[in-house]
Amino acid sequence: MNSEKRPINFSSDLIIQALATSPAPTSIYSGENMIIQFANAGMLALWGKDSSVIGKPLIEAIPELHGQPFLDILKEVWRTGKTYSVSDAPATLIKNGIETLDYFDYEYKALVDHNNKTWCILNTALEVTSRREFLQQIHEKEEKEQVLKEQMAATLEELTATNEELNYSIKQLAYSREYIRTIIEQAPVGIAMLKGREHIIEIANPEILKIWGRKESEVIGYSHEDARPELKGQPVNAWLKEVYESGKPRINSEFTVKLRNNDGLREAIVNSIYQPIFSDDGDIEGVLVILEEITKQVLERRKNENDQQMLALAIDAGELATFYYQPATNLFSGNNLLKTWFGLSSHENIDLSLALAVILPEDRDRVSAAITQSLSKDSDGHYFIEYRIQNSTDKKVRLLQANGRVFYDKQGNPLSLNGTLRDITEQKKEEQRKDDFMGMVSHELKTPLTSLKAYLQILQQMGVNIETSKQQGMLEKSLKQVDYMNNMINGFLNVSRLDSAQMYIDKTVFDFHSLLSEIEDEVLSTTRTHQFLFKSSTKTLLSGDREKIAQVLHNLIGNAIKYSPLDSLITVEYVKIGESLKVSVKDEGKGISSEDQERIFERYYRVKEIKKGSVAGFGIGLYLCKEIIELHNGTIEVQSSETDGSVFSFYLPLNDSEKTVQQIK
Repeated sequence: MNSEKRPINFSSDLIIQALATSPAPTSIYSGENMIIQFANAGMLALWGKDSSVIGKPLIEAIPELHGQPFLDILKEVWRTGKTYSVSDAPATLIKNGIETLDYFDYEYKALVDHNNKTWCILNTALEVTSRREFLQQIHEKEEKEQVLKEQMAATLEELTATNEELNYSIKQLAYSREYIRTIIEQAPVGIAMLKGREHIIEIANPEILKIWGRKESEVIGYSHEDARPELKGQPVNAWLKEVYESGKPRINSEFTVKLRNNDGLREAIVNSIYQPIFSDDGDIEGVLVILEEITKQVLERRKNENDQQMLALAIDAGELATFYYQPATNLFSGNNLLKTWFGLSSHENIDLSLALAVILPEDRDRVSAAITQSLSKDSDGHYFIEYRIQNSTDKKVRLLQANGRVFYDKQGNPLSLNGTLRDITEQKKEEQRKDDFMGMVSHELKTPLTSLKAYLQILQQMGVNIETSKQQGMLEKSLKQVDYMNNMINGFLNVSRLDSAQMYIDKTVFDFHSLLSEIEDEVLSTTRTHQFLFKSSTKTLLSGDREKIAQVLHNLIGNAIKYSPLDSLITVEYVKIGESLKVSVKDEGKGISSEDQERIFERYYRVKEIKKGSVAGFGIGLYLCKEIIELHNGTIEVQSSETDGSVFSFYLPLNDSEKTVQQIK
């Protein structure tokens, strides 16, 4: 059997795979519009882009190249088939939203067919900003040194007989060398000069000693291999030998190396350049090492990438669609869930008008106006709206809740509107089912309560001549409790009326002091589980719906009874504050978390701990209180802590009362 290995067939797929795994930034373009057919990870990182740019024209994928020479050069290479190479060329790119000027060695290699026609261009690039800056510094210092050498030569020529002048020239040369050494010492990156084949460490500045974890006395005059035994088994010394023997520099980006740390080792990430040092005769005398530790920056970048992944997981888990709108280009796009809802293909980015077309006609103008308002100069940059969509694919009507924020450039101009969409179709249906259920139950309860009230009134009339007033008092209190039950049922009905803007407020002028006294008598006669302190003030006239304000007070006091320990104190008081009347109900319960405080007045919302407990309820009481107070042009709030309990307060305007009294007069 023939044991010879067959040669590998280097297909285009294998070549593309090799280019993709290459550490050198590489891309391939085709056509006169320079369509990006391939770009490996190194080139994408260099551009500051992701893989979504593949398949796009270069100028569309990287718009910041407009006005720079690269597209014209590429077109010339495409037309002529001649390779173009350049070193230290400037390029302005946008990375992480920041315009950055860097320098690159790059080459545009035209690949031609048998007819000598270009069919693609291979682009390789290498960022050399740090190298350029350092070599520029070295070049400048060499020029200065050359000037000094020329001055010294001229001095020696003119004053060869003068030993003093000769000594002066020698001192000047020494000063020049010391000057270069000083520059190296103060450089913000690590620099070391290794001499000869043994790589004897001749210079090591403080920055590189810090990276190495060494003192100057531990390395100067020693070979690099002996001075740094921690590098055994790592490729650094082999690279130094390779550079010294070949005379070719070596550049490493984000290289992971183990460095000395006290008595142990630490893992670090560095950028490094190993540059051969040539004598005037062209012989290699040593190696210049330039080292920059970027451990912190890389770890922070990886953390940000991890945070982005966690955010993506959270978005997926929360079934949120994300959207992105760029007003300058009118481009609208988002994640796959958004594209599914709007009936778009997974790779499609569309004009905003096409996205608006998916919104139901009766909601479309409202959404357009909300987007325009959020992008206007007088906007706070926030965007919140609910609307319905129906795509042409599944025809399903979805109710979406949009929440977004505008991002601005340095001049305050809007760059983009970013945010999330949540499908609240089922949530709204559930709320409607609750409303329907409460409406049905409320209507069913009103009939027996009406009959019960009638029977109690008959008993009250039959007992007019009864000598004892105790029974009469009990009948009166029973009738009041029936009235409270009716009020509670009306509260359930009011929720539905609020939704249709049919809730009626019957405003009259009444004495709030009298109302609070009535509530105090009722609470003290029916509740024995807690202690109560009603702090009454003077007569206070208020314009409002007396029955509904009483309903708010009963609800707040009832909540304080339900959610505070037995025999604890509940305080009810009211005071005038400026042009408002402040009414407060304070309990000694265990308090409400800050997260729950933000949502406690929402319809059907119940705090997390209460949800787990045994206290029943629909979560509409505080919602109804808020709506009643706001219909009176007032406000309601809560302050709570785990140690001091909770205080629910509402504010009602007094100026309305004064105007009403004057109108009556």
